[in-house]
Amino acid sequence: MDSSYILSTINPVTGFLLALTFFLIWKNHPGKKYILNWSLAFAAGSIGYAFEFFNFFIANFRFANGVNIFLPVSMLLMARGICLRYAGRSPDRLLLSAITFCGMIGCWLSFGDHNALIRGSIVSAGAVVTMIAAMTAILRAPERDRIDLSIFMVLLALTILLPVRPLVSFLIEGAPHIDAIEVTSFWAVSLKVGGLFAWIAFALLFLLRIASDLLSELNAQSVTDALSGMLNRRGFFDTAGSVVRDATPKLPVSVFLLDIDHFKKVNDTYGHQVGDQVIRNVAEALHTNAPESAIIGRLGGEEFAIVLPNTNRKAALAFAEALRMNLERLSHTGVPDDHPVTVSIGLAQGTGNALDELLHDADMALYKAKSGGRNKIEVNGGEAFRDQSTRMPGRLVRALQ
Repeated sequence: MDSSYILSTINPVTGFLLALTFFLIWKNHPGKKYILNWSLAFAAGSIGYAFEFFNFFIANFRFANGVNIFLPVSMLLMARGICLRYAGRSPDRLLLSAITFCGMIGCWLSFGDHNALIRGSIVSAGAVVTMIAAMTAILRAPERDRIDLSIFMVLLALTILLPVRPLVSFLIEGAPHIDAIEVTSFWAVSLKVGGLFAWIAFALLFLLRIASDLLSELNAQSVTDALSGMLNRRGFFDTAGSVVRDATPKLPVSVFLLDIDHFKKVNDTYGHQVGDQVIRNVAEALHTNAPESAIIGRLGGEEFAIVLPNTNRKAALAFAEALRMNLERLSHTGVPDDHPVTVSIGLAQGTGNALDELLHDADMALYKAKSGGRNKIEVNGGEAFRDQSTRMPGRLVRALQ
């Protein structure tokens, strides 16, 4: 067993291990199809490079055939995964057309004109199209970070090196004949070394991309209410705190506390599944009716909070009344039309106050709306009302439901 026999296993084994790594990651996150494409890309490349190893046993397994058939497929799958990750879809017709057309010409040249320079240049052209499609997907992504920029730079380097490599080989060794290419030639060595370094670069960057995506999802889940899909209590306080503190007398902030009336009766009468659907419907209506600048969260149970920056009291009251009326007209599956689901709303306004203070004021206004008959809006009564509220024995809104 000579050294060439051993060295011929480096690329196939590396590709197989990378394919297995990404496959196992995809198994834990089957919804992320781009990871599966990257796994298949490494697998295809591993098969292509394995032709050199099998050639030691079976002469028909020529290294040139392996890399010219499977490496373009590997690049197609790599680019497809990138397009799915950054664009949500892949231009499959373009990718397949480019690889198939150039691959067919390359195969025809293998049996006709045995000039490896021409064949290699044509096959590389198809691969370049896939790289350009992947780079376009990254550039069109709404958000990009340093990991994305690094992936783009590796793609750009490949786009340049793929057509340059045959030219450099021609300058060093002349026009190589397909049947006469040695595994130790610049043509073959540059292909193996370049492929190995590209694999390592892509694998590291893809793993960083996946890890960053999963971490972002975990962070989002930690501040998101699972039932309503909006911010939970922690997420609301983290997001709204600075907005409330930055308010000024000229640009006040309005804080709303919204509570579904008689929600316990809805659960007891129609079941908790219907109650959950009511929560989801109200949450969707809040997002639909609130402006884009609004910060909306579910604080717990049937209680929601809304922060409207740069909103004076008159505009806040108009918004609250429109919201109350829209929610009153909202229909809910499982709840009869003669039992409208209404809300009570407490409103407070701040000009640099702490969020806890404004929520306290809005809470007292909500208590007033509940005790005053429900399905109505109340505004906090200022310092005098706040002083009076401190004498109340804790939160009384729940007792009124």
